[in-house]
Amino acid sequence: MAKLYELGTQYRKLMEFIDASWDNELEEDDLEMFIETLESVEDALGNKLDNIARFLKNIESEIEMFKAEEDRLAKRRKYLENKFKGLKQYAQGIMVNNNIEKIEAGVFRVRLQRNPPSVLILNESKIPEKYREKQPDNILKKDILADLKLKVKIEGATIAPESKHIRFS
Repeated sequence: MAKLYELGTQYRKLMEFIDASWDNELEEDDLEMFIETLESVEDALGNKLDNIARFLKNIESEIEMFKAEEDRLAKRRKYLENKFKGLKQYAQGIMVNNNIEKIEAGVFRVRLQRNPPSVLILNESKIPEKYREKQPDNILKKDILADLKLKVKIEGATIAPESKHIRFS
């Protein structure tokens, strides 16, 4: 079976043949041969593209399956993280309420440990500028496009040339 790019090349050559012979009279044999060749190339191209579309659908369904599994695993992970955090807080509460700093618990040693110093911000507006970090600008492309469509001139921006993408349905 021919490769897709080979079929595309054959198809282009046939179309060039049509363009070249447009002004010249084609004999009946030439015309029949051309039509048969064109139909076979179109059939082969159609079969190839049909197979590609089927393969893409298969990949698309696998992607959806993986997304669903990722969601399921993310929910499971979140559940376990929350359970982990809750049990740690529960154990810490027991130790604090009973004034226990450290304890031997089977094969584990459990102890309360001081956290390193941290900052508690009481009022953000009163923090001096030297302790602030500037965030990068965010360009609002949708708003720019809307204005460009309304013929508003915006320096440094223009509507991109039209492009195409392939869709299998």
